[in-house]
Amino acid sequence: MSTALPQFDRGHGVCEVAIGFGDLEIDRAAVVEVMGYRAGAMPEHFGELLDAALAQAATLSVVRAGYLLVAAGRVDERPGAVVLGGTVFSTQKIVAGALLRAERAAVFTCSIGPAMEEWTRAMMPDDPALGYIADAVGSAVAEALADRLHDHIGVQMARHGWRITNRYSPGYCNWSVAEQHRLFALLPPQFCGITLGESALMHPMKSVSGVIGVGTAVTHADYLCDVCGVRDCTYRAFHAGRAAHGAGGAAR
Repeated sequence: MSTALPQFDRGHGVCEVAIGFGDLEIDRAAVVEVMGYRAGAMPEHFGELLDAALAQAATLSVVRAGYLLVAAGRVDERPGAVVLGGTVFSTQKIVAGALLRAERAAVFTCSIGPAMEEWTRAMMPDDPALGYIADAVGSAVAEALADRLHDHIGVQMARHGWRITNRYSPGYCNWSVAEQHRLFALLPPQFCGITLGESALMHPMKSVSGVIGVGTAVTHADYLCDVCGVRDCTYRAFHAGRAAHGAGGAAR
């Protein structure tokens, strides 16, 4: 587990965490795996484009991350539901089961900002290969940011003698993405610079939100993708690549 980073109280229990791009662990080999290439099989030109996209990500990413610690509980008559901060969420069985013993939950968001996304979109018409690679890099940076925030929260909670679970996001493990609206209602408006559209799509798109269970009796699984039915998933591909190249951190 990493060390804790500075965090700042934004009022009403909301904490913003000072994470810089240099604090992120972005595995180049794992990004190559996400792009569908085995080690050493990617064309040299694509490698040059990947390096260019990584350099742009370091320049363009405006990293923001934070969380709110809320009370957590269960709904006895609804085994697929949990209560977070007084709001009932229909998370379905996988997430509800993971949060069963949680006394609290960290509701979190993080984003790399819009600039990388805008640059990616600008590249698409003239250089679609670079645009595709830049999009994969943006997703990898967002996941690395969520990993670093997750680690930070774990260190902070350990100071109180609490453990944490894996992180869970609406849209995964059969948890409806529409419940993003309820999740974001627990946080200040435009927290970490993120807004939601009517369809619950986050803007900027390279953002991650979700919940982490906290308590004395919760557990963290080493790998969760086997229990989730979502196959076309950047998270699955990215962390499978990291595991294959020894980067670890395969569980959300």
